[in-house]
Amino acid sequence: VFVLNSLFYLTISDKATDPNNQEDRWDCIEGFYKHVIQETDGPQIALRLIAHKIQSPQEKEALQALTVLEACMNNCGKRFHSEAAKFRFLNELIKVLTPKVPLT
Repeated sequence: VFVLNSLFYLTISDKATDPNNQEDRWDCIEGFYKHVIQETDGPQIALRLIAHKIQSPQEKEALQALTVLEACMNNCGKRFHSEAAKFRFLNELIKVLTPKVPLT
């Protein structure tokens, strides 16, 4: 079941964050957060995928992942908020903000 859930999240998150999208795919974003709400392990799986997408070298994909994150924060409730507040996810966000070039 975990593998099937992971594949579903991966498929829908790929559609929602596709750099070739001309505009936000709200049908996919809504499908993503609704699935997060329904599944017991939804917040954990979703946040792993979102963190990965936010770190994408493709700016458009990363920005769309932030839109997905915002939609989840606005619609998924306390379980999602609690998972997003954990060090594991926050540390992934810090990686995006940390300079990639060594400071001299």
